[in-house]
Amino acid sequence: MAYGKVRGISKPLGDVPARIYPIETNASEARAAILTVPVDFNAGDELDASLVKKLHDDFNEAIDEGRTYPQEDVMTVETYQGYFMSYDLVLGFILTKSQLDSLHPSSDVPALGVPLAPSQLSSVKIGTSKIRALAQSSTASINLPNQFDTYAFAYYIKPNYPGRSSHLCNGGFMVPSSTRGLGLGRIAARSFLFYGPAVGYRGSVFNLVYASNEASVRLWTKLGFTNVGRIPEAGRLKKVDGDGEEYVDAWVVHGDFRKIGYKDSEEQGGVGIVKS
Repeated sequence: MAYGKVRGISKPLGDVPARIYPIETNASEARAAILTVPVDFNAGDELDASLVKKLHDDFNEAIDEGRTYPQEDVMTVETYQGYFMSYDLVLGFILTKSQLDSLHPSSDVPALGVPLAPSQLSSVKIGTSKIRALAQSSTASINLPNQFDTYAFAYYIKPNYPGRSSHLCNGGFMVPSSTRGLGLGRIAARSFLFYGPAVGYRGSVFNLVYASNEASVRLWTKLGFTNVGRIPEAGRLKKVDGDGEEYVDAWVVHGDFRKIGYKDSEEQGGVGIVKS
């Protein structure tokens, strides 16, 4: 943990729920929705070793691409876990149409997602993961093995600053090449507006959103984030065509969860209430 114990951060929702989000781009019977599962390593959650390896390999692939993360050298599994899996992690898994109907049979899923009750989540099995919420049922009715076509994305949530500024989090997002083209970055970003405040943060700061990553810049702006500063030539990135490198500016991006975060009910407080 980069900053040790984080003070003043509590999880107002108690056990943060898993959620379902619809796939809106190139949806199919095999890829109908995304199940997001929060993982709290401080509470003892564990992931299956094969899933950790997949996450690690995908992150090293992003480092090797050299256009989104500032890291230049690939990481060992241990270094990756210390960086990406030290606080809270949100995993996205692809649901088929039949799996979606089993978990949410009543109506269409809104773009802002719907929470799963613990009893619903207990019917889901993700490989051999030891996540607390998934250990409630020994008879899983929905099986999500750790395969390339099941895991969709992952992102961490951890403090961006230490101590008296640790109420502002940072998020690091990873969409593997195997699931690109489904609008999953948009789904992950929307879910971040739920999970960020749900695990206790008041806002978020992204330190380096490279200006060349135009899709990401547009997405965060559309979701209500503000570009609060531009750092000239902040990144020495690989060119898209692979022909050498170039220096690229980066934005510092801020979002206030009290204004753009959302909750599922009035009782949870805050703004951006999602009406059922």
